[in-house]
Amino acid sequence: VLLFAAGTDAEWFEQELAELGLPTYRMTGRRYFGQQQVVDLLSYLRLLQNRYDDEALLTVLASPFVGVSNDALVLIRADAERRPIFRAIERTLPERLSAEDRRLVRAFLQRYGRLVEASGEVSLELLCERIVVEHDYDLAVLARRDGRRRYANLRKLARLARSYEELRGRDLEGFTRFVAEQEAAGARELDAVSEEEGADAVRLLTIHAAKGQEFKVVIVADAGRERMRTDEILCLSDGRFGFKVAHPATGARVGTASYEDVKEAREVAEEAERLRLYYVAMTRAMERLIVSGSVDLAAPAPERTPMAWVLDRFDLATEIESGADGPIEVSRGLAPLVLRVDRHREEPEAERDTDATSTDADAAGQLALFEGVGETLPAAAPRLHELTTIPDPPPYRVSRLSYSAIALFERCSYRYWAERVAGMRPAPWAPDAGLGEGVAPGLHATEIGDAVHRLLEEVDLSTPAFPDDLEPRVRSWYPLVTSDELERIGAFVTAYVGSELGRRISTLPGVRAERPFAFEHDGVVVGGRLDVLWRSDADALVLDYKTNALDGRDPGDVVDEEYGVQRLVYALACLRAGAERVEVVYHFLEDPDAVVSSGFSTADVPELERALSELIARIRGGDVRPTPSSFACSGCPALDVVCAGPRLGGPRSGAPAPELTTTG
Repeated sequence: VLLFAAGTDAEWFEQELAELGLPTYRMTGRRYFGQQQVVDLLSYLRLLQNRYDDEALLTVLASPFVGVSNDALVLIRADAERRPIFRAIERTLPERLSAEDRRLVRAFLQRYGRLVEASGEVSLELLCERIVVEHDYDLAVLARRDGRRRYANLRKLARLARSYEELRGRDLEGFTRFVAEQEAAGARELDAVSEEEGADAVRLLTIHAAKGQEFKVVIVADAGRERMRTDEILCLSDGRFGFKVAHPATGARVGTASYEDVKEAREVAEEAERLRLYYVAMTRAMERLIVSGSVDLAAPAPERTPMAWVLDRFDLATEIESGADGPIEVSRGLAPLVLRVDRHREEPEAERDTDATSTDADAAGQLALFEGVGETLPAAAPRLHELTTIPDPPPYRVSRLSYSAIALFERCSYRYWAERVAGMRPAPWAPDAGLGEGVAPGLHATEIGDAVHRLLEEVDLSTPAFPDDLEPRVRSWYPLVTSDELERIGAFVTAYVGSELGRRISTLPGVRAERPFAFEHDGVVVGGRLDVLWRSDADALVLDYKTNALDGRDPGDVVDEEYGVQRLVYALACLRAGAERVEVVYHFLEDPDAVVSSGFSTADVPELERALSELIARIRGGDVRPTPSSFACSGCPALDVVCAGPRLGGPRSGAPAPELTTTG
């Protein structure tokens, strides 16, 4: 048995004994909740309760429950971006995972799914056992050097869960919170006992716990401990007390007249109590007693440690001063003693690296400051490897783009950054703000366009006709719509259903409205919806309605200036889907004859992909510039917060837009 005055020391000795392969039976200490196997199982319980607990997920993935590599943890965390980490493995796995890590994560997800279902049906104790067995965690623990103790700790946690359930019910979240509170409060919880008390194991316990017991071999392990009390207020049981106060001139702590007397009396009492305690420890041995501790024989004042007391009582000063290194056998009455002395020796001074000191001017200048002090300086440390410069991360990692996001970036990259990257919400549009010349203040231009698109979406494209219930349907969507706006919306719908383009579309078999699309390019998923799509073998046609005002401009110029990116995305989506020829048609409903048509073929794919790659590179680069206009600034969350908007002067006003570079 190893006996300690303080139980916290037992953990250090237990670790050293484990390194020698000796089984231990520790009955002191309070680090049960900090044991790795306990932390692993608690993390899994937390993960069953909340799969988006990032700390619990990473703990489980790195533990023997799963055992993925560190590279896998980094890839999974990076793939999650700003989302919870579980999202990175919930549906698809990161592409760069190794085959072994991919297999481990998939196996974990299968077992985790089964355990989630079981967590609502079985008891907490059985759930702990199911977790350990499902992942073969018990085998991984038992294979360790101190596997029996580790496995006993797992069983103890299951028993704690059973006791908690008997008192509080089957509350998984409550149990994990209870254990966390116990650990935070420093609850004295011992490790589980893995060895029987009579087994061939080294027992570790405090001297107080050893009272009334006897052991064949006793080791008093910390007899060199000397308690140093620095209390500034001292009280004795007889009513005497003393204290320290701050000196009014120097601020130093100065004891009162009675402080030293009280301090000396208490030290005498504590020393007597300590010696009585160690007397108990040394009388627990039946056959052999080993007392271990350090002393400083050259100290100016005699030490007041149990080890010094033992050496003095047995009068071993002569044997110690003899300088013998090996064990010395001594007889004191009927008691044979063996004295072993491990003497402290100064380390030989390492030779200085003359080359390093002579070539380093800074080191030589620093050494000159200490000349004549009389101290021996240590040898110069070896030069470390040069640090590798880590490149700056990209300011923004984009993995998905909708056409609305692309259009917003083209319209004003600064607003795109504010809304899509910084997460600022668009400001609500005030109906009385006005939308420009010739536009009534009831609805925003986007709301009018939305109403027109929703009406045309429900029009039968094979036999287009004006809807009879236009007004009630629009008012159900936008109750504040005015009569002028209803008339304007109706004119837009009439422009299509009565147009030559509408009659052409009606002749196309299988034409469909509001078709979604998505394709991947340069690691980015590009998606959106097509107002009208027609496919026939190698041919495709895309129709897009536009309700914005032309203001006397040529429709072809408007498409080239404002919808060039949209056109190439639509064309590329159809060509990627297998079409060989694509016609992209824009119909400006302000004028039934304002139709702009562009044709593309598979030969245009490289140029279309190059243009899209340039746009994605610009978005990833984070080089954003405000391009103010009445339409772009309407509802912008950055307006008058970090951007002056129209007061900067837009491109159409002739004033160059200032360059604002944003970095993540």
